[in-house]
Amino acid sequence: MRRSFLRLFVLPPTLALIALVPLLLLPALQPTPTLPSASAAPLLATTGTHTIYLPLVLNNFSPTVYPNDPYFGSQWGLSMINAPHAWGLSRGSPSVLIAVVDSGIDLDHPDLASKVRADIDYDFVRGDEVADDECGHGTHVAGIAAAATDNGIGTAGLGWEATILPLKVMTLTNSGVCGGTTADVVSAISYATDNGADVINMSLGAGVACSEVPGAQDAINYAYARGVVLVAAAGNHGGDVPNAELFPANCDHVLGVAAVNSDGSIASYSNYGNHVSVAAPGTNIYSTLMGGGYGYMSGTSMATPHVAGLAALLRAHYPSYTPDQIASAILDNAEDIGAAGRDDYAGCGLIDAYRALLNGAQGATPLCPEQTSSTSTASAETSAAAALFVPGELLLSLRPGVEATQVALRYRLPLEPVSRALGIWRMRVPVGEELTILSRLQVDPAVRYAHPNYIVTALP
Repeated sequence: MRRSFLRLFVLPPTLALIALVPLLLLPALQPTPTLPSASAAPLLATTGTHTIYLPLVLNNFSPTVYPNDPYFGSQWGLSMINAPHAWGLSRGSPSVLIAVVDSGIDLDHPDLASKVRADIDYDFVRGDEVADDECGHGTHVAGIAAAATDNGIGTAGLGWEATILPLKVMTLTNSGVCGGTTADVVSAISYATDNGADVINMSLGAGVACSEVPGAQDAINYAYARGVVLVAAAGNHGGDVPNAELFPANCDHVLGVAAVNSDGSIASYSNYGNHVSVAAPGTNIYSTLMGGGYGYMSGTSMATPHVAGLAALLRAHYPSYTPDQIASAILDNAEDIGAAGRDDYAGCGLIDAYRALLNGAQGATPLCPEQTSSTSTASAETSAAAALFVPGELLLSLRPGVEATQVALRYRLPLEPVSRALGIWRMRVPVGEELTILSRLQVDPAVRYAHPNYIVTALP
């Protein structure tokens, strides 16, 4: 059934003042007229026996907007974070681009096809220009962030008008896991930035400290310096993350997202630790599926695109904001649902889309910290032994003035670019000799850093 819409018509300032003049000439009516609601009540200005009722718009009133998507009623998370009220302030813009760094998406899905930048999507796994989904993970994530909304079918996306850039870095492995590599994540972040992304969503992770993946931090810094907001899943192990070892949520300039249940409690599977910045709905989230359908998934992967969608609305509403100001609007307007102030379970609290759009940034940087300092002291060799990495591959960055051919000749091993913009290379090494060659590279004066090509997996 199609829902009715509340439309707000605002007079130009001059006409609005003229319209108020007759009220000055009338005695106040008794009893006082019933106001629409406590939250939408007009301001009252009283002089003597005359009462003036100022327009609702002067009291930060905005209409509540309900899209006509038939499954909107199944999307409990959007109501929890006050999306309908937020949409009364902004429905985003098609010019705002959300890069979904994931398993690709179903490019033919009726609720996604019209939202995709199909001219620049990319599959980093196979090196081609069609980022089609094989896991189903990216399709679900993309729908949460920005499914076609108010189009009379399917579900709504928080980002409403935002556009999606699918970047495929994960696919089904022989073991049935949806996985990929940090090398492809680095490439995707760089590519998204160079192709105009405003927000990068990463619902994936690897059990390694960000300090042991400096190539990824370089890519994140590159994006952040160019105005991109980055969000990542906090992880689904249901426990404290030792030394904040869940890449990329533990990296600087990334908002790590925890998951909440429909009753507002932190999900039992949601990781906690100093990498958690904020929380969002993550359990039994209804969104787009491969094959044109819809269904439920749970995880911090589902919580993360809620934050990405909100960042997209903020980018459209406050186009001059820096990434730190968008982070401030999200974090400093969140509802505190745990211990007072920031905590390791919900970060700064549960996102509130309406308050974020209404109040905006509270400062040049968030008053509530994005995350607390990591205490990781693990070496690259220790991390490599604990985390999974791609056999026969290392990633490295060379010092200024050093040519890749020089290093390739010295080690008699081939180098290929991962990101030319960032100067990051992939070295092919004999399987089983990764740590031996890594130890040589780490003391080589020509090399800035070197680390394994860690495996990342989807975090449903």
